[in-house]
Amino acid sequence: MMAGGRKQDDEGPQISPEEQARIAKAAKQVAAYANFLRWAANFRKDEITRHPKTDKVMMLSPMLSGRFSYCIEGDTIYLGAQPFEAAWLSAMPIAKAYVSDRLYLSVEGVGCMDSKLPPLGIGVFMDDQRKRAHIASAKWLQVIRVQVRDGVVCAVENQLGQRIEITRQDIVLGLKDAAKAKLEQQDMSRYF
Repeated sequence: MMAGGRKQDDEGPQISPEEQARIAKAAKQVAAYANFLRWAANFRKDEITRHPKTDKVMMLSPMLSGRFSYCIEGDTIYLGAQPFEAAWLSAMPIAKAYVSDRLYLSVEGVGCMDSKLPPLGIGVFMDDQRKRAHIASAKWLQVIRVQVRDGVVCAVENQLGQRIEITRQDIVLGLKDAAKAKLEQQDMSRYF
């Protein structure tokens, strides 16, 4: 007990569970974005380019995309990430995977302090329509850590994060739809 009869635990503002979750997500996302930027700094500038229709999507070159592997088991695609990529991918709060001309991993924007971390899409190049159709046939994507030796996956390790829903929608349209839905939800919450 402190002076005045208040417990020490009662000091300071109370933070709602929703705000605690948002803050935790923002902290994780800041670390993931920073790790992604560190990873990207290891490659030539032209190895990661912006999508021609939106600056919220970064597209990996065929060389960088070749650092990922995949396999399908049942209704789940397993996207293999080597340790160098797993450093950022394990913390990235991926909300949805889109399959169109590439495999896109999409992260929602989140409020962080007095600003907002923008949404981010990362496009993994797939050189063949059959591979994309194979991936699009799955319902879920699960990122896993793998070890590669001489260009061949030699060990499958642990899962990274939760499984992610796959949609066959174009990511640019998907991001627009998500922004519109979020705006409508905010508008509705103002009335209640």
